Amino acid sequence: MDQRPIIYLLPGLLCDQDVWQHQSAALSQHAEVRIPDFKGLDSLEKMADLVLDEAPEQFSVIGHSMGGRVGFELINRAPERIRHLMLLNVGAHPVNEEESEQRLSLVDAAESIGMDRYAKQWASLLMKSREHENVDVRTRIESMVRRQSINDFRGHIKAGLGRKDQSTYLRQIKRPVLLIVGELDTWSTVNQHVEIKQSLSSAKLEVIPEAGHMALLDQPELVSTLLVEWFLKH
Repeated sequence: MDQRPIIYLLPGLLCDQDVWQHQSAALSQHAEVRIPDFKGLDSLEKMADLVLDEAPEQFSVIGHSMGGRVGFELINRAPERIRHLMLLNVGAHPVNEEESEQRLSLVDAAESIGMDRYAKQWASLLMKSREHENVDVRTRIESMVRRQSINDFRGHIKAGLGRKDQSTYLRQIKRPVLLIVGELDTWSTVNQHVEIKQSLSSAKLEVIPEAGHMALLDQPELVSTLLVEWFLKH
């Protein structure tokens, strides 16, 4: 039986374990890696429950985007169980009316043409900040979207829009936190991460050059190196 420490890699919206391919390989040299499947779940609390119900007494968390929001729920609900918290391209702010309208319109668009065709639109949204498109990244994003159903998409949008104001959690987090953001991320901006860092008692912010919201795909080697170094040093 594997007695090594356990790390949960939490995927973001319309992502699955494939988004973590490079990071999983790097971290697996030092820990047992687990990647939960959030399909069919429609709240961050349910996603956190999925992890807490199967996790050992002590474990580490790395979350990307929506998965980072789940990470905030985990550290808020079970701070004594979390050994490491590393968050990529994340937000902590509450929902506003503009976000609600934008997110619901995404589901409407996907429902109108189906997930197979919507995959290209979604990839374009995530990659629009990049001057030069990476075909491999696009292919990976589109493939993950096609493995999701419209009900999965609707449920995850509902989860995001039903979230609590997680900015209220930040000052209660005493454990050191690693924040990673792409310099070109227009979904969860660098300034947004600076604000999160300022509200945490102990945090480090790493800005990934030439990376957008999918920093873990845009610059996989650099992101993997930062995660492994943080895990080993803390």
